[in-house]
Formats: sequence, structure tokens, C-alpha cells
Amino acid sequence: MALYLLVDPHEPTRKILQRKLLAHQQAVMEAGSAEEALDLLEQYDIDVVITELRLPKMDGVELLKQVTLEYPVIRQVVLTDYVQIHTLLAAVNSGNISRLMTKPLRVDATILGILEKIGAEVVELKSRKTIISTAFNEVLLNSNRPYCLFFEDGTIIGQRELNLADKNAPSDEEKDGLRRLEFPTQFGTYILYQSVTKMIMKPV
Repeated sequence: MALYLLVDPHEPTRKILQRKLLAHQQAVMEAGSAEEALDLLEQYDIDVVITELRLPKMDGVELLKQVTLEYPVIRQVVLTDYVQIHTLLAAVNSGNISRLMTKPLRVDATILGILEKIGAEVVELKSRKTIISTAFNEVLLNSNRPYCLFFEDGTIIGQRELNLADKNAPSDEEKDGLRRLEFPTQFGTYILYQSVTKMIMKPV
């Protein structure tokens, strides 16, 4: 089951999609603005954002940019009646868009199948990312050196006797006795800080 966030100032549109997705055993949250959507994204593990481009204050293109920057695994679907080509191109170029749909939208079995497939792909991706994160931590725990492992969005994946608040902390290779390494993966980049001067003593 995936968690969808519907972002649209038009409540009836949100309610129609919400009912359809809930009937197919998917989880759904709603937001009437980009600002409300960003608040929910901070609090919940959203898988798919479905957004209108015409939003009050911050528009949908800017929302897509922020979601892509801060939550690179989340997939995005644009559902809009706004057909300005330059705006649509800006949205496509700015976001991690899986589908572009125009209103009025008939939410039939085909559309629901597309949305469910997008959600299932994100759930699978997050599961595989968790497996890789666990494997990284197991290797690092066996290295007997203090470390702090970040994901590219700043999330701390694991740490041992090394506390860093910022994934961009020391940028020099050996600054303050720390080594900085980056590990690109299909899910994003892992950033590792590891001590080159200290060892963690194993219990005898």
C-alpha cells in the first residue's frame, strides 16, 4: 500500500480521487496548497504527490522543485487543466514526474491502475533502499571506526561514536581526522564521514 498526497485547491477534485484510491486500499492525504503539502511531507512518509499546477501563493512548479530536491525518491503526478506549454515544460524539467494528466479526468480502472503502479514502484524502491542502508551500517559497524552515514537529503542513516549535524560538514578529505566518501546508488547518494585517527576497542 502506498501513501498518496493530493494537492489541489479544488476540494471536489481531491475528494473524487481520494474516494477512488481509498476504495482500492491505498492511503491518501490532502492539501489545498503547496505550503500545506510541504508541512505534510515533513510529517509523513509520502510515496506519490499528485498536484495541480495552479495553486495559491506557491505554484505547482515550485512545489515540484522542492519535492524533487528534498524527497528525491517520491514520484510526482501532475493533474491540471493549465495548458500553457512553457509552464508544463517547466514542471516536467523541475520535477520527478511519472505522469502528466489533464482535467477533466475520468478516474477509471486504467487511471487507477497507473497510479497504483507508480505507488507500488516507490514502495519497492524504498524497501530496497532500506536493505542497502542496513548493509552499509553492518559493514561500518564491523570496521571499528567512528562514523556518521547520511543520505543525500541530509537524513542520518547510521552513526557510531561520531555526531555530525550536517552532511556537508568538513569538506576536506582528512580534515579534523575525518574522511569523507560518497557512494552513488540508484536510490541516491550516501555520504560517509569516518574517523581515520580513532578506533573503537572491541570488548575482550
